[in-house]
Amino acid sequence: RNATVWTMEDDGILENADLLIRNGKVAEVGDELSAPGNAVVIDAAGKHVTPGLIDAHIHSGVDGVNEIGNAVTAEVRLGDVLNINNIWMYRQLAGGLTSAHVMHGSANPIGGQNEHIKMRWGALSDDLKIEGAPKTVKFALGENPKRVGSDRYPETRMGTEQIIEDRFSMARDYEARWQRWEETGEGIPPRKDLRLDALVGIINGEIIIQSHSYRQDEILTLMRLAERFDFKIGAFHHGVEAYKVAPELAEHGAGAVVWSDWSSFKIEAYDGTLYNAKLLTEAGVLTSLHSDNSQISSRMNWEAAKMLRAGMQPEEALALVTINTAKVLGIDEMVGSLRPGKDADFVIWNGDPLSTFTKAEQTWVDGRKYFDLEEDAGMREKLKAERTALIEWILENGYE
Repeated sequence: RNATVWTMEDDGILENADLLIRNGKVAEVGDELSAPGNAVVIDAAGKHVTPGLIDAHIHSGVDGVNEIGNAVTAEVRLGDVLNINNIWMYRQLAGGLTSAHVMHGSANPIGGQNEHIKMRWGALSDDLKIEGAPKTVKFALGENPKRVGSDRYPETRMGTEQIIEDRFSMARDYEARWQRWEETGEGIPPRKDLRLDALVGIINGEIIIQSHSYRQDEILTLMRLAERFDFKIGAFHHGVEAYKVAPELAEHGAGAVVWSDWSSFKIEAYDGTLYNAKLLTEAGVLTSLHSDNSQISSRMNWEAAKMLRAGMQPEEALALVTINTAKVLGIDEMVGSLRPGKDADFVIWNGDPLSTFTKAEQTWVDGRKYFDLEEDAGMREKLKAERTALIEWILENGYE
């Protein structure tokens, strides 16, 4: 009750508003809402409530990120190697993160399939997955896929383009062979190939490409290649030079998932700018921020806050880590804003979420509290006392 609620919907920011959660979903948002007598009531006067933050690109919490044995590994799935012993998940909850897109690495022109997860700290691996989220696959352009080793093709940017086009041609032939067999039933069915099955899924729009990229020429190359096969790229991640081809991205319909201010850490990242997200947004490109880093993903509100320096408005900036990210990932019907019917993923902040002085006091996922700053402080004191008692016991019993 009585919070400043950032709905990230047409209602905008509501002052002294209430948020009613029922059965893990947002039930109502508004003024002086009525609630059942047995409801848990939180007085949030002076506090801000936002949707749970979303990171479109992380690599934490998995047993293995890159399958480098082949240049094309679209058959491997990050969802099969989620690791629940991931302390970063708790730290990310402490920063208001409730959902993330766990991605394959960038060692391959065509990498493995990614996984959308909720930060359900303490759950089993399969229970972390967001049910109904679209399938995505990691592509990579530039230095990373061509520098893996001198004994593996490709070794150049032109080779990267060619191997992608070659494998899509193979996938079309593979699909045609299966279609002929299914229509006629004659002879032996084609050999089942999980890698080509995934590539057929990409061509048919069943699996969405989320591609690692830096330079504008690479971005144009992959868009044009996709258009030759009559499908669209979902989004280009990192996209340090995406602002240079913003109109082309908008025309193609691809999103951009970028850093707030990372650049110049290698040659292909030299032309970065703090204004990347702003320029892309102004050009009509669906734009999101990402971390690509376990620590940064624990403070994505700060990443959004940096965009105020670039001239973006507060709601516009927060959208880069909430509703825009949800749209880029295709999960916006479930998360990303506080709208009735959506999952009850929200954060209670002790001040303006775009202030570096603000802390997340509580983080809720599916209407369940997974982080509480006050409880965390109590657990720390308990552990401190337990540690002290153990040390005293060791000393008293003559151990050194």
